[in-house]
Amino acid sequence: MSDTQVELGLVYLVGAGPGDPGLITLAGAQALRDADVVLHDRLVAAEVLNLAENADLVDVGKAPGGAAVSQQQINRMMIDHSRRGRRVVRLKGGDPFVFGRGGEEASALGAAGIPVQLVPGVSSAHAAAAALGIAVTDRRAASAVTVVTGSEGDGDAPPIDWGAVARVGGTIVVMMGWRDFDEIARRLIAAGMPADAPAAAIEQAWTPSQRSVFAPLSQLRARAADLQPPVTVVVGHVTTLATPDIRRNNIGRRVLVTRAAAQAEPLTQRLRALNAHVIQLPTIEIRPTRDESVDAAVQRLVDGSYNIVAVTSVNGVGLLWDAMRQKGYDARALNNTRVAAIGSETAKALATRGVVADLVPETFTSAALADALTEWGVENRRILLVRALQASRVLRDQLRAAAADVDEIALYDIVTPNADVDALAEFKRGVDVVTLTSPSTARGLCDLAGKLVDLDSLHAVCIGPVTAEAARQLGFRVVATAETHTIDGLVQAVGRYLAGLGPPGEGTRKPE
Repeated sequence: MSDTQVELGLVYLVGAGPGDPGLITLAGAQALRDADVVLHDRLVAAEVLNLAENADLVDVGKAPGGAAVSQQQINRMMIDHSRRGRRVVRLKGGDPFVFGRGGEEASALGAAGIPVQLVPGVSSAHAAAAALGIAVTDRRAASAVTVVTGSEGDGDAPPIDWGAVARVGGTIVVMMGWRDFDEIARRLIAAGMPADAPAAAIEQAWTPSQRSVFAPLSQLRARAADLQPPVTVVVGHVTTLATPDIRRNNIGRRVLVTRAAAQAEPLTQRLRALNAHVIQLPTIEIRPTRDESVDAAVQRLVDGSYNIVAVTSVNGVGLLWDAMRQKGYDARALNNTRVAAIGSETAKALATRGVVADLVPETFTSAALADALTEWGVENRRILLVRALQASRVLRDQLRAAAADVDEIALYDIVTPNADVDALAEFKRGVDVVTLTSPSTARGLCDLAGKLVDLDSLHAVCIGPVTAEAARQLGFRVVATAETHTIDGLVQAVGRYLAGLGPPGEGTRKPE
């Protein structure tokens, strides 16, 4: 290889799965993280594209009946990027190797001498049915499944023998055939399939827009006339064995997460486990604050001047440790200081840094911590409170009323960030639930969206009573409050509330 020759970049042909971003494979996700350029379909979720943080994103999607970019152009783009030494991901919805032209693309790359790696995805051939609780094979109903395309295209493959398809028996899955499904059904019935054979049509499976219709084969297209591609059709007795599933019923439910961007992912992932469609719209931003008084208080803390340090949030823990590290100290500096915390998440944050909290009240509020500390006996004790600039003065005032010597430091400010334009547009399309994890997230959402929507139309699920009361005062309709004031408790409250709404489309979705 000469000094000027560029090593060919590897091309990954990756399946993104049927719609839900959680259904991409681990190998597919890693390929996206490593990519320099991603050539993607129109059917790929934005959350999947976001995995390619360092890549150029190129939309080469082709809508039914049209072609934004020809297949030859796509092949040429992959080859050109590879020859420039770039790692390329060709990303397609579902599985590229099931009616996705993945084989054609692999052949084109091979003919050009381009290194290629195949990363199959979860195919809609079976996943679309699973979104309705249907197994395409079931020992009670079908020991075989036939997957067939309704769009035969211009290739050299022989035409589909619909009579043979009908005679195989078992389950028939028709992909990309909705436009001509009346004719497909007619041919199947003419070949001997009963006109009243049970069938189901699923539009945009595993997405917030999923819709479905169950009907006899001969009537399916007419009864589901308003469904639009992509539609997957399942024909066979297995459709009568669909099993109810509360998580599946949440497909299409839209839930807003308002936490700071750096902290939103744990809540987002738990909500996605409910099959909800999550919209992240951060309504707060954490900005560290440092001045001489903070530095002086931290120095007194590590010098052992305080009997007790009380930390009110996970953010406070992280920023306190940053301040201590900058002075050359770690958890050992607190050996002679008792540590109190509000909430199990704050206690966990301390534990990861080597400190077991001496006191975590069962109720995760400032008032509860003040009561618990007072029971300890705080008269003439020196206490340092670590808090946000906007924190309530309840804890400080109650402790001072109990004759404690209280200092407090505000290690961070909570501000309303600039709204993400795409997230705000998604929010304006409507949500079923707004999650609020603090009074600040409620105030931030009011600032960002209060002029766009009637807050009373937003159904809020709150992490605890303090947040719920703040939300009510701002005008939100609080429909549920977590019994346990943690992220897991919040997710459980959301799940219970969504379960009471019935199937998506029957509940209230605001704003509109």
